[in-house]
Order: sequence, then C-alpha cells, then structure tokens
Amino acid sequence: MGHRGDLYGVSHGSAIRLRSPRWADYNAWVELRQSNRDYLKAWEPTWDERHLTRASYRARLARFKQMVSNDTGYPYHIFRADDDELIGAVNITHVIRQVAQSGQIGYWIGETYAGRGLARAAVKTACRFAFDEMGLHRLEAGVRPENKRSIRLLEALGFQPEGIARGYLRIDGDWRDHHIYALLNSDLLSA
Repeated sequence: MGHRGDLYGVSHGSAIRLRSPRWADYNAWVELRQSNRDYLKAWEPTWDERHLTRASYRARLARFKQMVSNDTGYPYHIFRADDDELIGAVNITHVIRQVAQSGQIGYWIGETYAGRGLARAAVKTACRFAFDEMGLHRLEAGVRPENKRSIRLLEALGFQPEGIARGYLRIDGDWRDHHIYALLNSDLLSA
C-alpha cells in the first residue's frame, strides 16, 4: 500500500483536507504546536525539548515515510479546505494485517478550531479511508475519561465503548487510564 494522496471530508458544513505531512509544513506545524502547547498538554505525552526542532521534524517525516512504506501507519495533517490552514493532525497507526486487519486512530486539533466540526470531519474521513481504501476491519481509539469532547466525537461517529485500559498511555509524565472505543467496518458511520 502506498500514499493515497489528499483526502477530503465534510461534517456539519466544515470542509477539511487531509494530506501527508511535508517539509513545507514545518513552520505552520511549529506555530500551531507552540500556540497550543498548554491546550494539548492534558491529552499528549510530555514533549521533549527537541520536539519542535527542524531535526526532530525531519526525523518524524522519515518515520512517517517508513510507516507508510511498511503499511503500519498513515499520518495526515488536517487543513481547512477554504484557506488551506493547518489546524491539526489525524493518524492511523499500529496497523496489523493478516487475521486482525486493525489499526489505532488518534488526532489532535488546535484549540481555536475545536467545536466547529473540523475534527469530526477529519476523523470521519480517516475512518472511511481505513475501511474503504486500506481494507481494515477495526479501528480502536483511546481517550482519557475527562476528555468529554473527544468521547462525544467518537460516539457520534459510531465508536463503541469497550472498557478501560489501566495505565494505557503516559500523558504529561504520568501513566493514565483511557477508555477504549472501537469502530468496525460493518458499523454505520453516522453523521
């Protein structure tokens, strides 16, 4: 499986475009990450001091290219379709083939763009890509119990709760429990 190009989606009138990250995105990505550091802190691993450097971004692009080449992950930046502004990212990772045909989905979006249907459009588009183009059977998402906005988004798209994974991810320096949600290709993607 190779790169599939741009993906487009619309949800509640909000049009987005998903595109594989490129070197030309570096400055916009750094600005978005820096300006949202405090907002994202509660949901992400602690950032290393080198997280926003050019060398780190270059290494990230190389890892992304390898993931796609190995069919183990598909990272996308999220852009608003009307002005091509970078607003976040959505990734399909930990792809397992053979009997599982599964992957994990994660996303983040800048605070300014939250609550406008843009993250929902991006996740929905990525799910359709995973099922229709990649041929996956199952997508899994982990979400912190306090992240009510993400829980609403996942449930609105048809993800079903499957339980709590104790100490699932190290977030902001501590091992945190996460609710596990899953969506099957046979589930109806609503709205």
